Amino acid sequence: MLNLAGREYDCGPVLFAVLQDCEHRRRSLPPDDGEAAAKLAEIAREKLAEIAPCYAEAGGTPGYWRELEREVLETALPQYARAAAAQTRLERDHYGLWRQGDPLSRLALGLAGLTVGGLIVKAPFIPIFENAFAFVLAAAAFFYPEIKRLVYDWRHSRLLNRLIVQAERYQHRQLPYVSEAGLEAELRAVGAAATGATGGSATPHGSPATAGAGSEPATAGPRRTAAASPLSIFAPAEAAAPSPPPLPPDAAKAHAAGDGEPPPAGPRPRAAERR
Repeated sequence: MLNLAGREYDCGPVLFAVLQDCEHRRRSLPPDDGEAAAKLAEIAREKLAEIAPCYAEAGGTPGYWRELEREVLETALPQYARAAAAQTRLERDHYGLWRQGDPLSRLALGLAGLTVGGLIVKAPFIPIFENAFAFVLAAAAFFYPEIKRLVYDWRHSRLLNRLIVQAERYQHRQLPYVSEAGLEAELRAVGAAATGATGGSATPHGSPATAGAGSEPATAGPRRTAAASPLSIFAPAEAAAPSPPPLPPDAAKAHAAGDGEPPPAGPRPRAAERR
């Protein structure tokens, strides 16, 4: 997977942008796995269609974009869709908390934790002798709803980060196996795209080739070389040397007559002085 358009179009950044849109709209999707997967695939295709014109303008090749779409839609998205549906069901069920974690349930959980902690401290067969252990257990039970939410949200975020890291590693591991023929094909595709973007070698309007019979001749002067494309991986060609300035009329006549060296510059002597 050879990307010649820039680091922002690698698998990792593109997959991050796609998953960001999917995660933003995930909570409004149905909890069913099949329906959620279909909706997420539609969201991912919309985001990829939004990124594709920017990639083409940056000088990317169609072959890499097809591989990138296949990696996102067929490899990463099915793994995300199952986890997204499960996370949506958990959030709609309030993570399975008793009474949805209201203050009364928290108070009951805190008292239960304090009681269990006191029994553990007093039990002779458990090697815990600190009385503070009961209060620590009571505080943990009181904040149990927040702890459960944090654990499930952290697990979902870790899955998203793992998918992005795996996509980046997969792309980097495929680069050493790009053959010379594949590299040349990618470079030819980039050159063809750049030529198509600049309109080829069309003759500009008003040039000597298209000028009419009554038009003025083109002014002699140094030719300007076309600037190198910023996306080209080759070194820019050296600028053409400027042509020498035109000779004065007298020097041009003497040179055409074969007199050798042109006359020196300066005022010409008058006829009286020559006599």
